Amino acid sequence: MEIRWHHVAMAVRDMDRIVPFYRDLLGFEVDWEKPHYSGEPLSQVVGLERAAARVVMLKGLGGRMELFQYLNPLGRDRSSGRQCDFGLTHVALEVKGIHAIYDRLRQAGVAFNCPPQFLRPGACATYMQDPEGNTVELIEYD
Repeated sequence: MEIRWHHVAMAVRDMDRIVPFYRDLLGFEVDWEKPHYSGEPLSQVVGLERAAARVVMLKGLGGRMELFQYLNPLGRDRSSGRQCDFGLTHVALEVKGIHAIYDRLRQAGVAFNCPPQFLRPGACATYMQDPEGNTVELIEYD
């Protein structure tokens, strides 16, 4: 049996706002897009009646990220968004030149919890929020 990672997926409020963040600021490329994805197979897989979504698959940085903007049913906010709450807490991107990337993203208006911090020798990290409040970690290893 062969198992390997393929992608991480997020439900988003506004595709037109979130794609430029991941594409233009973080360097992902749009692999494909389905402006209106629906049908019984999708509804069965996601467990939602009459599911319909705009879907964009991004690729790059060694992985893929699939973004869903559900057209039906409309989504709701999850929890408080605290890192200690149960469920997916963040997406991590390994970078080179974390301080320069941090400075560039801050100048573009991206919100960070703090400047990059050394978590241990050889590992420097910070958390930021994408335009919809999802937490994205930038981490650099020596």
